[in-house]
Amino acid sequence: MPKLSKTGWQIGSSDAGAIVLYKTAFDTRDTLLFKHKRARAGFTEKLESKGTPATRRGTHLEKGVADWAQEEISLEIDAHVEMEEPTKPFVVEELGIASSIDRFITLHAPYVLKNPDDSEVVLQGKGICEIKTDFYHQERPKPEWVIQVLHQMLCSNMPWGLIVCMSQKGSLHLYPVTYNKVMIERMKEAYAEFWDLVENDGEYPPILENKEVPQNIDDFDPVVTRELSDLCRNYAEASRQASEAAKIKEDVKSAILDALDGLEEHHVSVGNYVIKYDETMREKKIFKSTGEFVPSTRFTLRETT
Repeated sequence: MPKLSKTGWQIGSSDAGAIVLYKTAFDTRDTLLFKHKRARAGFTEKLESKGTPATRRGTHLEKGVADWAQEEISLEIDAHVEMEEPTKPFVVEELGIASSIDRFITLHAPYVLKNPDDSEVVLQGKGICEIKTDFYHQERPKPEWVIQVLHQMLCSNMPWGLIVCMSQKGSLHLYPVTYNKVMIERMKEAYAEFWDLVENDGEYPPILENKEVPQNIDDFDPVVTRELSDLCRNYAEASRQASEAAKIKEDVKSAILDALDGLEEHHVSVGNYVIKYDETMREKKIFKSTGEFVPSTRFTLRETT
């Protein structure tokens, strides 16, 4: 849906992620602060943008993805599903926020989905449907998407939201968003800080990133930290086993090649197995930089004790 919030006076749902999380792949809270100050100073015409290829693609595909999701959900719950496209923004004046919403969705039967932690969520009745097309999708909702939908829920008083995403593989992914009181309060605090800086011509303090010193979260929510610690332990053990298996695999492969060399054979069958080994020449390729930047992820986990 096109942006209907008023820059300089209202924080829109697409801006919420960068303000709350400090930055996203496309914006930072500092650039948004600059834009809103400029708008209040009367420079709104300078802020007009034709959008990126990705945002224009999303605008064109939105209706098709919404219709697709409506049909798939209806088939899954065996009941009628309604989609309604709002034509006006939803505004909360006292917080200085507004939201353009892609669709309202009404489910006439329970729809059971799973959270990333494998817990079940049951959606029914009327909620928000946020449409995404993500051609670098990582099989999970981006944090700024969740913030965006929570922002929409805050503006419209809807009890739940549903993120519908078409990925680069042409598949449909559906992610439930339920009301999160703790995160909502954090969002309100971030909005209040933002407007204080706009009105008093202030600036955010620089974000100090010491990549050598990780943030210790042992004193955070004990349930979350315990679950996260267990997940890390499982990941480390799986990585260790994978490394051991990979080494065994390479050692066995080397022994098989030695046996083939001794037999002076490159294509044999033995028992239930067929082995083929040959050496070929292939063209050496050079990969060149395109100058285009796309989202990517990097993940490392190491045990310290």
